[in-house]
Amino acid sequence: MNMKNVIKMLAVAGLMTVGVAQASVPADLNATPGVLFVNWHASAAVDGKANPMLEVRDESGDVVASAHANLAGTQQVRIPSRAQGNLTVTLGEQSSDYRIPFGIGSGKQR
Repeated sequence: MNMKNVIKMLAVAGLMTVGVAQASVPADLNATPGVLFVNWHASAAVDGKANPMLEVRDESGDVVASAHANLAGTQQVRIPSRAQGNLTVTLGEQSSDYRIPFGIGSGKQR
């Protein structure tokens, strides 16, 4: 097998995996202790269904918050004030990951 065929096979294999990736949620995400801010892109209202559910899951896959998505402007979603690590935000078939840094807040024990 010559090098030209190897390159073609690698290109085809790469294209086969492209369709597997999930689309990201059409929003910018920011967090403060207890609140996840979802700043919706203008394309979200055009592409989205009427009143879909927005789910926030922690690293173990447990739902920590759920709300109807506004799909316009900035939306606040309440999350546990001690949420840390990776969160997965899901809107229908779309999914985005957001990392909340460890040590956010005053550091005092409760």
